[in-house]
Amino acid sequence: MTVESSQLSREATANDAEVQQRARAILGLTAPEPDALPPRVEQLWRMDGFAGNVPFINPMFVPLGNAPDMGQVYQAVAQTVERHPALRTRLAVKAGRAVQVVEAWNASSIPLIEILRRQLEEDRPDAPPSPIGEFTKGTMDLYAQDGFRVAAFRDETGDVTLGFLAHGFFSDAWSSQVLLKDFRAFHPALTGGGKAALPPAGSFLEYARTQRHALDKDLPARLSFWRKKLDGMPAARLPYDHQTGANRRGRSYFFLRQEILSGLVGASTAHRISLTLLLLAMFQLALGRWSGQRDVLSAAYTADRVKPEFQNTIGCLVTNMPVVARLEPELNFGQFLAEFAKDFYGSYPHREISCEIYEAIFAPPKPFCATVFNFVPLQKRFSAGELLSLPAFDDIVVGPEAAKPAIYRDLYLGLAQYPNGLLGKLFYDSGLFTPKGMERFIAHFRHVAEKIAADANIKLRNILC
Repeated sequence: MTVESSQLSREATANDAEVQQRARAILGLTAPEPDALPPRVEQLWRMDGFAGNVPFINPMFVPLGNAPDMGQVYQAVAQTVERHPALRTRLAVKAGRAVQVVEAWNASSIPLIEILRRQLEEDRPDAPPSPIGEFTKGTMDLYAQDGFRVAAFRDETGDVTLGFLAHGFFSDAWSSQVLLKDFRAFHPALTGGGKAALPPAGSFLEYARTQRHALDKDLPARLSFWRKKLDGMPAARLPYDHQTGANRRGRSYFFLRQEILSGLVGASTAHRISLTLLLLAMFQLALGRWSGQRDVLSAAYTADRVKPEFQNTIGCLVTNMPVVARLEPELNFGQFLAEFAKDFYGSYPHREISCEIYEAIFAPPKPFCATVFNFVPLQKRFSAGELLSLPAFDDIVVGPEAAKPAIYRDLYLGLAQYPNGLLGKLFYDSGLFTPKGMERFIAHFRHVAEKIAADANIKLRNILC
Protein backbone atom coordinates (compact mmCIF):
# COMPACT_ATOMS: atom_id res chain seq x y z
CA MET A 1 0.00 0.00 0.00
CA THR A 2 1.40 3.38 -1.00
CA VAL A 3 1.60 6.32 1.40
CA GLU A 4 -1.15 8.09 -0.58
CA SER A 5 -3.54 5.10 -0.55
CA SER A 6 -2.84 4.54 3.16
CA GLN A 7 -3.77 8.15 3.87
CA LEU A 8 -6.98 7.80 1.80
CA SER A 9 -7.85 4.65 3.73
CA ARG A 10 -7.38 6.44 7.07
CA GLU A 11 -9.53 9.36 5.85
CA ALA A 12 -12.29 6.96 4.75
CA THR A 13 -12.23 5.25 8.14
CA ALA A 14 -12.42 8.61 9.91
CA ASN A 15 -15.29 9.67 7.70
CA ASP A 16 -17.10 6.38 8.39
CA ALA A 17 -16.69 6.90 12.12
CA GLU A 18 -17.94 10.46 11.81
CA VAL A 19 -20.94 9.36 9.74
CA GLN A 20 -21.82 6.60 12.18
CA GLN A 21 -21.58 8.99 15.12
CA ARG A 22 -23.88 11.46 13.38
CA ALA A 23 -26.27 8.65 12.40
CA ARG A 24 -26.44 7.31 15.93
CA ALA A 25 -27.31 10.75 17.26
CA ILE A 26 -30.04 11.28 14.64
CA LEU A 27 -31.49 7.81 15.25
CA GLY A 28 -31.49 8.27 19.00
CA LEU A 29 -28.98 5.46 19.61
CA THR A 30 -26.39 7.44 21.59
CA ALA A 31 -28.63 8.08 24.60
CA PRO A 32 -31.69 5.90 24.03
CA GLU A 33 -34.90 6.94 25.73
CA PRO A 34 -37.19 3.98 26.47
CA ASP A 35 -40.28 6.01 25.57
CA ALA A 36 -38.97 7.81 22.45
CA LEU A 37 -40.77 7.84 19.12
CA PRO A 38 -39.61 5.52 16.31
CA PRO A 39 -36.61 7.07 14.48
CA ARG A 40 -38.49 8.19 11.35
CA VAL A 41 -41.39 9.69 13.30
CA GLU A 42 -38.92 11.50 15.55
CA GLN A 43 -37.12 12.87 12.49
CA LEU A 44 -40.43 14.15 11.05
CA TRP A 45 -41.09 15.80 14.40
CA ARG A 46 -37.71 17.55 14.16
CA MET A 47 -38.25 18.60 10.54
CA ASP A 48 -41.57 20.22 11.42
CA GLY A 49 -39.92 22.50 13.95
CA PHE A 50 -40.62 20.29 16.95
CA ALA A 51 -44.33 20.78 16.24
CA GLY A 52 -47.03 19.04 18.21
CA ASN A 53 -49.80 20.26 15.91
CA VAL A 54 -49.10 18.72 12.51
CA PRO A 55 -52.08 18.33 10.15
CA PHE A 56 -51.89 14.75 9.01
CA ILE A 57 -54.61 12.65 10.56
CA ASN A 58 -56.42 9.45 9.66
CA PRO A 59 -60.25 9.69 9.83
CA MET A 60 -62.35 6.52 9.81
CA PHE A 61 -66.05 5.78 10.20
CA VAL A 62 -68.17 2.80 11.18
CA PRO A 63 -71.99 2.57 10.92
CA LEU A 64 -73.84 1.65 14.12
CA GLY A 65 -77.39 1.45 12.80
CA ASN A 66 -80.52 3.07 14.21
CA ALA A 67 -80.59 4.30 17.82
CA PRO A 68 -77.67 2.27 19.23
CA ASP A 69 -76.98 2.06 22.95
CA MET A 70 -74.40 4.84 23.23
CA GLY A 71 -73.34 3.62 26.68
CA GLN A 72 -72.26 0.30 25.17
CA VAL A 73 -70.63 2.11 22.26
CA TYR A 74 -68.61 4.18 24.73
CA GLN A 75 -67.54 1.05 26.64
CA ALA A 76 -66.43 -0.66 23.41
CA VAL A 77 -64.37 2.38 22.42
CA ALA A 78 -62.89 2.59 25.93
CA GLN A 79 -61.83 -1.07 25.79
CA THR A 80 -60.26 -0.51 22.36
CA VAL A 81 -58.35 2.52 23.64
CA GLU A 82 -57.21 0.58 26.71
CA ARG A 83 -55.87 -2.21 24.47
CA HIS A 84 -53.86 0.21 22.31
CA PRO A 85 -51.69 2.70 24.27
CA ALA A 86 -50.99 4.74 21.11
CA LEU A 87 -54.60 5.99 21.25
CA ARG A 88 -54.01 7.59 24.66
CA THR A 89 -50.53 8.95 24.00
CA ARG A 90 -49.36 12.54 23.79
CA LEU A 91 -45.93 14.11 23.28
CA ALA A 92 -43.48 15.67 25.70
CA VAL A 93 -39.93 16.95 25.21
CA LYS A 94 -37.17 15.27 27.17
CA ALA A 95 -33.55 16.37 26.68
CA GLY A 96 -34.46 17.82 23.29
CA ARG A 97 -36.28 14.71 22.09
CA ALA A 98 -39.93 13.86 21.60
CA VAL A 99 -41.08 11.11 23.96
CA GLN A 100 -44.37 9.27 24.22
CA VAL A 101 -46.44 9.90 27.32
CA VAL A 102 -49.10 7.22 27.77
CA GLU A 103 -51.96 8.33 29.99
CA ALA A 104 -55.45 7.21 30.95
CA TRP A 105 -58.14 8.04 28.40
CA ASN A 106 -60.00 11.06 29.76
CA ALA A 107 -63.15 11.08 27.58
CA SER A 108 -66.20 10.48 29.78
CA SER A 109 -68.69 10.26 26.89
CA ILE A 110 -68.97 10.35 23.10
CA PRO A 111 -70.51 13.53 21.63
CA LEU A 112 -73.54 12.95 19.36
CA ILE A 113 -73.70 15.40 16.43
CA GLU A 114 -76.69 15.90 14.10
CA ILE A 115 -75.94 15.69 10.36
CA LEU A 116 -77.59 14.99 7.02
CA ARG A 117 -76.95 11.59 5.48
CA ARG A 118 -75.67 13.12 2.26
CA GLN A 119 -72.94 14.92 4.21
CA LEU A 120 -71.51 11.56 5.26
CA GLU A 121 -71.50 10.32 1.68
CA GLU A 122 -70.02 13.42 0.01
CA ASP A 123 -66.51 12.18 -0.67
CA ARG A 124 -65.54 14.65 -3.38
CA PRO A 125 -62.65 16.85 -2.24
CA ASP A 126 -64.68 19.98 -3.03
CA ALA A 127 -67.66 18.97 -0.87
CA PRO A 128 -69.34 21.89 0.95
CA PRO A 129 -68.61 22.52 4.66
CA SER A 130 -70.28 20.13 7.10
CA PRO A 131 -69.86 18.75 10.65
CA ILE A 132 -68.10 15.75 9.07
CA GLY A 133 -65.58 18.06 7.39
CA GLU A 134 -65.01 19.97 10.62
CA PHE A 135 -64.30 16.68 12.40
CA THR A 136 -61.93 15.20 9.79
CA LYS A 137 -60.01 18.44 9.18
CA GLY A 138 -59.39 19.16 12.85
CA THR A 139 -55.90 19.49 14.28
CA MET A 140 -54.47 18.20 17.53
CA ASP A 141 -52.01 19.78 19.93
CA LEU A 142 -50.12 16.65 20.91
CA TYR A 143 -48.40 18.37 23.81
CA ALA A 144 -51.76 19.10 25.44
CA GLN A 145 -53.84 16.06 24.41
CA ASP A 146 -53.57 12.54 23.08
CA GLY A 147 -53.63 11.87 19.35
CA PHE A 148 -57.11 10.32 19.25
CA ARG A 149 -60.61 11.75 18.96
CA VAL A 150 -64.04 10.15 18.64
CA ALA A 151 -67.54 11.47 17.86
CA ALA A 152 -70.88 10.01 16.78
CA PHE A 153 -73.02 11.43 13.95
CA ARG A 154 -76.80 10.94 13.73
CA ASP A 155 -78.57 11.55 10.41
CA GLU A 156 -82.19 12.44 9.68
CA THR A 157 -83.23 8.75 9.64
CA GLY A 158 -81.88 8.15 13.14
CA ASP A 159 -78.90 6.11 11.90
CA VAL A 160 -75.71 6.72 13.86
CA THR A 161 -72.16 6.58 12.45
CA LEU A 162 -69.13 6.53 14.73
CA GLY A 163 -66.15 8.62 13.66
CA PHE A 164 -62.57 8.05 14.79
CA LEU A 165 -59.71 10.49 14.25
CA ALA A 166 -56.11 9.45 14.92
CA HIS A 167 -52.99 11.60 14.48
CA GLY A 168 -50.46 10.42 11.91
CA PHE A 169 -47.69 10.21 14.52
CA PHE A 170 -49.68 7.46 16.24
CA SER A 171 -51.67 5.85 13.42
CA ASP A 172 -51.36 4.73 9.80
CA ALA A 173 -53.80 3.16 7.30
CA TRP A 174 -53.20 -0.34 8.68
CA SER A 175 -53.88 1.00 12.19
CA SER A 176 -57.29 2.14 10.98
CA GLN A 177 -58.20 -1.42 10.09
CA VAL A 178 -56.89 -2.71 13.44
CA LEU A 179 -58.91 -0.11 15.35
CA LEU A 180 -62.12 -0.94 13.52
CA LYS A 181 -61.63 -4.69 13.81
CA ASP A 182 -61.08 -4.44 17.57
CA PHE A 183 -64.02 -2.10 18.10
CA ARG A 184 -66.24 -4.48 16.12
CA ALA A 185 -65.09 -7.32 18.36
CA PHE A 186 -65.69 -5.44 21.62
CA HIS A 187 -69.07 -3.95 20.66
CA PRO A 188 -70.95 -7.20 19.85
CA ALA A 189 -69.42 -8.85 22.92
CA LEU A 190 -70.85 -6.10 25.10
CA THR A 191 -74.28 -6.22 23.49
CA GLY A 192 -74.37 -10.02 23.65
CA GLY A 193 -72.93 -10.37 27.13
CA GLY A 194 -69.87 -12.28 25.90
CA LYS A 195 -66.14 -11.59 25.80
CA ALA A 196 -64.09 -10.47 22.80
CA ALA A 197 -61.34 -12.87 21.73
CA LEU A 198 -58.54 -10.86 20.15
CA PRO A 199 -54.96 -11.78 19.19
CA PRO A 200 -52.07 -10.16 21.06
CA ALA A 201 -51.15 -6.61 20.05
CA GLY A 202 -47.65 -5.19 20.56
CA SER A 203 -47.50 -1.60 21.73
CA PHE A 204 -46.15 1.31 19.70
CA LEU A 205 -43.50 1.84 22.39
CA GLU A 206 -42.32 -1.76 21.92
CA TYR A 207 -42.12 -1.24 18.18
CA ALA A 208 -39.99 1.89 18.60
CA ARG A 209 -37.61 0.07 20.94
CA THR A 210 -37.36 -2.94 18.59
CA GLN A 211 -36.58 -0.69 15.63
CA ARG A 212 -33.85 1.20 17.49
CA HIS A 213 -32.37 -2.12 18.68
CA ALA A 214 -32.23 -3.42 15.07
CA LEU A 215 -30.57 -0.23 13.86
CA ASP A 216 -28.07 -0.32 16.72
CA LYS A 217 -27.13 -3.88 15.77
CA ASP A 218 -26.87 -3.44 11.97
CA LEU A 219 -26.15 0.25 11.50
CA PRO A 220 -22.88 -0.02 9.49
CA ALA A 221 -24.48 -2.40 6.96
CA ARG A 222 -27.58 -0.19 6.58
CA LEU A 223 -25.52 2.95 6.07
CA SER A 224 -23.18 1.23 3.63
CA PHE A 225 -26.11 -0.10 1.57
CA TRP A 226 -27.79 3.25 1.11
CA ARG A 227 -24.59 5.21 0.58
CA LYS A 228 -23.61 2.82 -2.23
CA LYS A 229 -27.07 3.07 -3.81
CA LEU A 230 -27.67 6.82 -3.45
CA ASP A 231 -24.24 8.43 -3.47
CA GLY A 232 -23.86 10.42 -6.66
CA MET A 233 -27.58 10.60 -7.45
CA PRO A 234 -28.27 13.97 -9.05
CA ALA A 235 -30.50 16.50 -7.33
CA ALA A 236 -34.11 16.47 -8.48
CA ARG A 237 -34.81 18.70 -11.49
CA LEU A 238 -38.54 19.11 -11.18
CA PRO A 239 -40.24 21.82 -13.28
CA TYR A 240 -40.71 24.26 -10.42
CA ASP A 241 -42.85 27.13 -11.68
CA HIS A 242 -43.62 29.23 -8.60
CA GLN A 243 -40.66 29.83 -6.29
CA THR A 244 -42.00 32.03 -3.48
CA GLY A 245 -40.76 30.04 -0.47
CA ALA A 246 -44.25 30.07 1.07
CA ASN A 247 -44.02 26.41 2.19
CA ARG A 248 -47.77 25.83 2.04
CA ARG A 249 -49.49 22.65 0.85
CA GLY A 250 -51.45 22.91 -2.37
CA ARG A 251 -53.94 20.17 -3.21
CA SER A 252 -55.14 18.88 -6.58
CA TYR A 253 -57.33 15.83 -7.16
CA PHE A 254 -57.95 13.76 -10.29
CA PHE A 255 -59.61 10.46 -11.22
CA LEU A 256 -58.68 7.57 -13.53
CA ARG A 257 -61.79 5.73 -14.67
CA GLN A 258 -62.48 2.01 -14.48
CA GLU A 259 -61.41 1.20 -18.06
CA ILE A 260 -57.91 2.52 -17.32
CA LEU A 261 -57.75 0.78 -13.95
CA SER A 262 -58.82 -2.53 -15.55
CA GLY A 263 -55.99 -2.25 -18.04
CA LEU A 264 -53.49 -1.56 -15.26
CA VAL A 265 -54.76 -4.51 -13.20
CA GLY A 266 -54.36 -6.66 -16.32
CA ALA A 267 -50.78 -5.42 -16.75
CA SER A 268 -49.93 -6.25 -13.13
CA THR A 269 -51.39 -9.74 -13.60
CA ALA A 270 -49.53 -10.26 -16.87
CA HIS A 271 -46.22 -9.30 -15.25
CA ARG A 272 -46.99 -11.16 -12.00
CA ILE A 273 -46.39 -8.13 -9.88
CA SER A 274 -48.54 -6.24 -7.39
CA LEU A 275 -50.66 -3.32 -8.50
CA THR A 276 -48.88 -1.24 -5.84
CA LEU A 277 -45.48 -1.77 -7.42
CA LEU A 278 -46.82 -1.23 -10.94
CA LEU A 279 -48.33 2.13 -9.93
CA LEU A 280 -45.08 3.10 -8.19
CA ALA A 281 -43.16 2.31 -11.39
CA MET A 282 -45.66 4.43 -13.33
CA PHE A 283 -45.01 7.31 -10.95
CA GLN A 284 -41.29 7.14 -11.74
CA LEU A 285 -42.02 7.14 -15.47
CA ALA A 286 -44.34 10.13 -15.14
CA LEU A 287 -41.67 12.00 -13.15
CA GLY A 288 -39.09 11.17 -15.82
CA ARG A 289 -41.38 12.31 -18.64
CA TRP A 290 -42.25 15.51 -16.74
CA SER A 291 -38.73 16.45 -15.62
CA GLY A 292 -36.62 14.99 -18.42
CA GLN A 293 -34.43 13.11 -15.90
CA ARG A 294 -33.55 9.47 -16.60
CA ASP A 295 -32.21 8.67 -13.11
CA VAL A 296 -35.23 9.22 -10.90
CA LEU A 297 -35.10 9.14 -7.11
CA SER A 298 -38.36 9.10 -5.23
CA ALA A 299 -39.69 7.58 -2.02
CA ALA A 300 -42.46 5.08 -1.31
CA TYR A 301 -44.52 4.51 1.79
CA THR A 302 -44.05 0.93 2.96
CA ALA A 303 -45.82 -0.71 5.89
CA ASP A 304 -43.24 -2.04 8.36
CA ARG A 305 -45.31 -4.94 9.71
CA VAL A 306 -43.19 -7.93 8.85
CA LYS A 307 -42.81 -9.16 12.44
CA PRO A 308 -45.93 -11.02 13.64
CA GLU A 309 -45.96 -9.30 17.02
CA PHE A 310 -46.72 -5.95 15.34
CA GLN A 311 -49.44 -7.10 12.95
CA ASN A 312 -52.11 -5.85 15.38
CA THR A 313 -50.28 -2.76 16.63
CA ILE A 314 -51.81 0.69 16.31
CA GLY A 315 -49.14 3.27 15.54
CA CYS A 316 -47.20 4.82 12.66
CA LEU A 317 -45.35 1.76 11.36
CA VAL A 318 -44.69 3.34 7.97
CA THR A 319 -41.30 4.05 6.51
CA ASN A 320 -40.51 6.33 3.58
CA MET A 321 -38.09 4.17 1.61
CA PRO A 322 -35.91 5.70 -1.13
CA VAL A 323 -36.65 4.22 -4.57
CA VAL A 324 -34.34 4.51 -7.58
CA ALA A 325 -35.50 4.06 -11.18
CA ARG A 326 -33.23 4.19 -14.21
CA LEU A 327 -35.29 4.87 -17.31
CA GLU A 328 -33.67 3.28 -20.37
CA PRO A 329 -35.80 4.11 -23.43
CA GLU A 330 -34.99 0.88 -25.31
CA LEU A 331 -36.38 -1.38 -22.58
CA ASN A 332 -39.95 -2.53 -22.81
CA PHE A 333 -42.18 -1.99 -19.80
CA GLY A 334 -41.98 -5.61 -18.65
CA GLN A 335 -38.16 -5.53 -18.59
CA PHE A 336 -38.14 -2.20 -16.76
CA LEU A 337 -40.71 -3.47 -14.25
CA ALA A 338 -38.71 -6.64 -13.51
CA GLU A 339 -35.53 -4.63 -12.79
CA PHE A 340 -37.46 -2.07 -10.78
CA ALA A 341 -39.10 -4.78 -8.64
CA LYS A 342 -35.76 -6.52 -8.06
CA ASP A 343 -34.23 -3.25 -6.87
CA PHE A 344 -37.24 -2.43 -4.67
CA TYR A 345 -37.31 -5.77 -2.88
CA GLY A 346 -33.54 -5.72 -2.50
CA SER A 347 -33.82 -2.41 -0.68
CA TYR A 348 -36.70 -3.43 1.58
CA PRO A 349 -34.60 -5.09 4.33
CA HIS A 350 -32.83 -1.72 4.82
CA ARG A 351 -36.02 0.37 4.91
CA GLU A 352 -35.45 1.77 8.44
CA ILE A 353 -33.12 4.35 6.87
CA SER A 354 -35.90 6.48 5.39
CA CYS A 355 -35.28 9.28 2.91
CA GLU A 356 -35.65 11.86 5.72
CA ILE A 357 -33.06 10.06 7.86
CA TYR A 358 -30.65 9.53 4.94
CA GLU A 359 -30.86 13.23 4.12
CA ALA A 360 -30.11 14.21 7.72
CA ILE A 361 -27.11 11.86 7.92
CA PHE A 362 -25.44 12.34 4.54
CA ALA A 363 -26.61 15.86 3.47
CA PRO A 364 -26.87 15.00 -0.27
CA PRO A 365 -27.38 17.66 -2.97
CA LYS A 366 -30.74 19.41 -2.70
CA PRO A 367 -33.50 18.98 -3.59
CA PHE A 368 -33.10 15.37 -2.49
CA CYS A 369 -35.83 12.73 -2.78
CA ALA A 370 -38.32 15.51 -3.44
CA THR A 371 -41.25 13.25 -4.37
CA VAL A 372 -43.14 10.57 -2.47
CA PHE A 373 -45.75 7.94 -3.42
CA ASN A 374 -48.48 6.13 -1.54
CA PHE A 375 -51.20 3.69 -2.63
CA VAL A 376 -54.25 2.49 -0.71
CA PRO A 377 -55.69 -0.67 -2.34
CA LEU A 378 -59.39 -1.43 -2.62
CA GLN A 379 -60.95 -1.78 0.82
CA LYS A 380 -64.26 -1.37 2.58
CA ARG A 381 -65.31 2.24 2.83
CA PHE A 382 -65.42 3.06 6.50
CA SER A 383 -68.42 5.36 6.24
CA ALA A 384 -70.72 2.76 4.70
CA GLY A 385 -69.22 -0.57 5.74
CA GLU A 386 -69.38 -1.85 2.18
CA LEU A 387 -67.71 -1.30 -1.16
CA LEU A 388 -69.10 1.85 -2.73
CA SER A 389 -67.91 3.73 -5.78
CA LEU A 390 -66.58 7.24 -5.56
CA PRO A 391 -68.40 9.50 -8.05
CA ALA A 392 -66.03 9.70 -11.03
CA PHE A 393 -64.92 13.06 -12.40
CA ASP A 394 -62.81 14.04 -15.40
CA ASP A 395 -61.76 17.50 -14.34
CA ILE A 396 -59.04 18.42 -11.85
CA VAL A 397 -60.35 19.62 -8.50
CA VAL A 398 -58.13 22.17 -6.74
CA GLY A 399 -58.57 22.24 -2.98
CA PRO A 400 -57.71 25.09 -0.61
CA GLU A 401 -54.15 25.42 0.63
CA ALA A 402 -53.19 24.10 4.04
CA ALA A 403 -50.14 23.85 6.27
CA LYS A 404 -47.40 21.66 4.78
CA PRO A 405 -45.83 19.11 7.13
CA ALA A 406 -42.48 17.63 6.13
CA ILE A 407 -44.05 14.23 5.48
CA TYR A 408 -45.25 15.38 2.05
CA ARG A 409 -41.88 16.55 0.64
CA ASP A 410 -42.13 18.82 -2.46
CA LEU A 411 -44.64 16.58 -4.22
CA TYR A 412 -46.77 13.75 -2.84
CA LEU A 413 -48.93 11.47 -4.98
CA GLY A 414 -51.46 9.35 -3.14
CA LEU A 415 -53.63 6.92 -5.09
CA ALA A 416 -56.72 5.26 -3.62
CA GLN A 417 -58.45 2.39 -5.39
CA TYR A 418 -62.24 2.28 -5.74
CA PRO A 419 -64.37 -0.26 -7.62
CA ASN A 420 -64.84 2.25 -10.46
CA GLY A 421 -61.33 3.70 -10.71
CA LEU A 422 -58.42 5.42 -8.99
CA LEU A 423 -58.59 8.67 -7.05
CA GLY A 424 -55.37 10.68 -7.26
CA LYS A 425 -54.44 13.08 -4.47
CA LEU A 426 -51.59 15.39 -5.37
CA PHE A 427 -50.18 17.44 -2.47
CA TYR A 428 -47.44 19.89 -3.35
CA ASP A 429 -45.40 22.79 -2.02
CA SER A 430 -47.38 25.77 -3.30
CA GLY A 431 -44.28 27.90 -2.87
CA LEU A 432 -42.69 25.85 -5.68
CA PHE A 433 -45.60 24.80 -7.90
CA THR A 434 -48.81 26.35 -9.20
CA PRO A 435 -52.05 24.44 -9.90
CA LYS A 436 -51.23 24.85 -13.61
CA GLY A 437 -47.91 23.10 -13.03
CA MET A 438 -49.77 20.26 -11.34
CA GLU A 439 -52.14 20.03 -14.32
CA ARG A 440 -49.10 19.35 -16.47
CA PHE A 441 -47.85 16.61 -14.15
CA ILE A 442 -51.31 15.00 -14.01
CA ALA A 443 -51.40 15.03 -17.82
CA HIS A 444 -48.07 13.16 -17.87
CA PHE A 445 -49.33 10.62 -15.32
CA ARG A 446 -52.53 10.06 -17.32
CA HIS A 447 -50.44 9.58 -20.47
CA VAL A 448 -48.31 6.90 -18.77
CA ALA A 449 -51.39 5.16 -17.36
CA GLU A 450 -53.20 5.10 -20.70
CA LYS A 451 -50.16 3.79 -22.59
CA ILE A 452 -49.53 0.92 -20.14
CA ALA A 453 -53.23 0.05 -19.85
CA ALA A 454 -53.34 -0.31 -23.64
CA ASP A 455 -50.02 -2.20 -24.02
CA ALA A 456 -48.37 -3.90 -21.04
CA ASN A 457 -45.12 -4.39 -23.02
CA ILE A 458 -44.81 -0.97 -24.59
CA LYS A 459 -41.30 0.37 -25.16
CA LEU A 460 -40.28 3.02 -22.64
CA ARG A 461 -39.34 5.38 -25.45
CA ASN A 462 -43.03 5.42 -26.49
CA ILE A 463 -43.96 6.45 -22.95
CA LEU A 464 -41.21 8.98 -22.32
CA CYS A 465 -41.31 10.82 -25.64
